[in-house]
Amino acid sequence: MDKKQSRKDTETAGWPWSHSLYPDLDPVRDKTKLTVLNYRLIDDLFARVALKDIPAVQLILRIILKMPDLRVISVKVQELPENGVNRSLWLDVLAEDETGRRFNVEVQNGKEGFSPRRMRHHASMMDATLLEKGGNWQTLPETYVIFAVDKDYPGGGLPLYEYEVLPKGHEVRMDFGLHFVVVNGEWQGKDELGRLMADMHESNPMKMHYPALARRCLDLKTDDKEVRQMCDAVQKLVDESRAESRTEIAINFLREQVAPELVS
Repeated sequence: MDKKQSRKDTETAGWPWSHSLYPDLDPVRDKTKLTVLNYRLIDDLFARVALKDIPAVQLILRIILKMPDLRVISVKVQELPENGVNRSLWLDVLAEDETGRRFNVEVQNGKEGFSPRRMRHHASMMDATLLEKGGNWQTLPETYVIFAVDKDYPGGGLPLYEYEVLPKGHEVRMDFGLHFVVVNGEWQGKDELGRLMADMHESNPMKMHYPALARRCLDLKTDDKEVRQMCDAVQKLVDESRAESRTEIAINFLREQVAPELVS
């Protein structure tokens, strides 16, 4: 099959996946490319690159939040830098809609990356970044922190879990403008969310339900330039992750074994 063949021509049932596109791939020489071809949107390294795309993110937010009219105007991967008090933080997806609402979407494949306190940390870092020094806190936008996780870690068997600050001991509600959502990646319902989760677990774009996601993944996995950039991005993220892990190991070793007084 010609790699430059149009999507329309390749959108057929039973379309063979990576072997048809790249029959000469070598498992050793082309290990990174094979990794890219096998990535799914539920894999956070791939999602961080693939979801730098307004149509894809808009679709995901519309389905998860049940907001069919939501219009996303910007999407980016953002590092919230260390400020002398807090460690730096990477946001997989930071999106803004036409009303000014902010949406942080995190994809987590593995329980170690999911924690309610981590969601709280994301929200606090977003607020600290959005509010300029000396700014009016009334201008803080409505904020959504959404974790799409590969399994039902909350354990309630629900398709998703929504959390807000609720009153205790009284009925007087206050609008804090903060929303937390955990999406159950194991949900297989025959609804929009079930189809979305199926797409996020699918490595073959031609088997996806939603064209916005299929097109984005197909571009990243078939266009030569996109594939090279994707390979470079994945390798960079892997290297950064390894460096961060080594730093964390060194800090823990100092704290526990060598010189705890040097580590606050």
